[in-house]
Amino acid sequence: MGEFQTYLPIYAVVLAVILSVGETLILIRTDKYWPLSVDDYLACGLLILSALIFESTVGVALMLCAWAFMSGNLYAMLFTRLDPQTGTRERIPALSILLGAASIGLVATFATLISRMVSA
Repeated sequence: MGEFQTYLPIYAVVLAVILSVGETLILIRTDKYWPLSVDDYLACGLLILSALIFESTVGVALMLCAWAFMSGNLYAMLFTRLDPQTGTRERIPALSILLGAASIGLVATFATLISRMVSA
């Protein structure tokens, strides 16, 4: 896990950019009500901010919160769309991949926080 911790801020920024671009494309191409995207942009902004201050404990804690927030949002979106009664089945593969990527970020950031607490 130590090697991944070195690249975790880059991973966070890349995923934040991908999610921001994807969300913007969805807003442009569909009739999605724009306030429903504010939480996604907020999570991406927190990821980028935390990546910039990642060397501090506050940066790692902020990144952990951002990953948790993003994972919760993606989980809700995915399983709302998979609902057998009312699910739309839209973008299931993309949401699954993003949820997996956010979960990896969450676990890696948690491991980073634990390792920093142990070594301190």
